[in-house]
Amino acid sequence: MLPPKAFGPMIALCFSMPNEAAAMARKYVDCREIPSESKCTVAIAADSEKELMEVAVQHAVQVHGHQDTAEFRQMLKQAIKEGSPPP
Repeated sequence: MLPPKAFGPMIALCFSMPNEAAAMARKYVDCREIPSESKCTVAIAADSEKELMEVAVQHAVQVHGHQDTAEFRQMLKQAIKEGSPPP
């Protein structure tokens, strides 16, 4: 375990670069928030929107039978939220 003094530089870095810290916020898509017949309870989270989009599209195509189209990706992008999904 790191001694308490070791955290000082990390904390200072987070506060000195708020824009960068905000850009690194996790993003998620929660199937529970999207009405479906399957009542899917999967929530997917990632550090980047690009990574999240790729995994969420794979899930939507394989599990829910959606087509990977530009229109679908735009709709999915609207469902992306910052933070972590609720339990």
